[in-house]
Amino acid sequence: MIVMNQTHADAQCAQVTRRIFCRWLGGGLLVTLAATALPGCKAADQFFTGERTITDDAGRQLKIPTVSKLKRIYFTSSLAQIFCFTLAPDLIAGTGLQFTKKELKYLPKGTADLPYMGTLSGGAEIDREALLVEDVQVIFSISGVALTKTNISEAQDLQTQTNIPVVVIDGSFDRIAQAYRLLGEVLGQEKRAEELASYCEKVYSAVTEAITKVPSDRRVSLYYAEGPEGLQTEPDVSEHALTFAVAGANNVAAVPETQGLGMSNVSLEQVLKWNPQVIVAWDDVVRGGADEYIRKSPDWASITAVKEGRVYTMPNAPYAWCDRPPGVNRLVGIQWVANMLYPDAYDVDMVEEVKKFYAKFYWVDVTDADVKELLGNSYPPYRA
Repeated sequence: MIVMNQTHADAQCAQVTRRIFCRWLGGGLLVTLAATALPGCKAADQFFTGERTITDDAGRQLKIPTVSKLKRIYFTSSLAQIFCFTLAPDLIAGTGLQFTKKELKYLPKGTADLPYMGTLSGGAEIDREALLVEDVQVIFSISGVALTKTNISEAQDLQTQTNIPVVVIDGSFDRIAQAYRLLGEVLGQEKRAEELASYCEKVYSAVTEAITKVPSDRRVSLYYAEGPEGLQTEPDVSEHALTFAVAGANNVAAVPETQGLGMSNVSLEQVLKWNPQVIVAWDDVVRGGADEYIRKSPDWASITAVKEGRVYTMPNAPYAWCDRPPGVNRLVGIQWVANMLYPDAYDVDMVEEVKKFYAKFYWVDVTDADVKELLGNSYPPYRA
């Protein structure tokens, strides 16, 4: 007889569960194991129903499959996709991103074979029929900033429509490590999640500590050039500019924030007046950005960053280093920006750091030549 300190109902449940379990095992075989593995109703329910209850970052209690039963997952955004991909790529049922040939070079084999299923980002839609066809069991909604009522209601609506649990996780820049730990618990990948979380904490701490040693009057002024003409940008308060803020850049864009997707419109006259020392621009091939235009156009030629050859193309493969999506990919981005702006304060070998990051998070080994191509004219770091 199993001796437990629990309610009469729980005791009955435990006895019945054990009796059924024992019958399945042949009337007595492995009874000791049954008593150990099923100490009460909660464990018994998990064993027999294949479900367990978790609490997500929105405080919602959800029933999800047990680890041994969880085979197929999806996500509501490309940001969430990167989190899931870096932790448990074998469980991913599809993709919310459509990769270029260059991007696929830096991703594991088989990535191109994933069915495109859409996201909820920017008012888009997920293919709900595909969720059913691909037998998705859990969906993840991971934010790039503190959770909002919109994040939570959007997740709840999707869960109601599909009858698939949607786990909400706060993926704010300073909470990426905690996000990994919760995700690891849900996916049964605690050990790997802790490895990635510890790396994120270490890098974030190292960069921010190094930047505190740079006096305010030595902070480098920077303009983030978005869009095909380079005349869209992000102010400091935007989540899309956080990489530059964490890396200690003096963002010159004194403009109102555009909610949602960001990309505040500015004029060339404003940029000329700001006269940044450094410009980080989107590339003209993958993103349709203005990096080459800014370098060559006579309209931009008088800006200090252009005159001194400090217009840097943001690396994009397989994911952008600084933004879009504003996820864990920014952990290599803050190192790149800090090393580029303050090589004496944050003195690391970016080739080695990128190789380490890509192997650890993206499951691929890249060569020195690959990394130098990604770094472009920011390698080696500029030194005055």
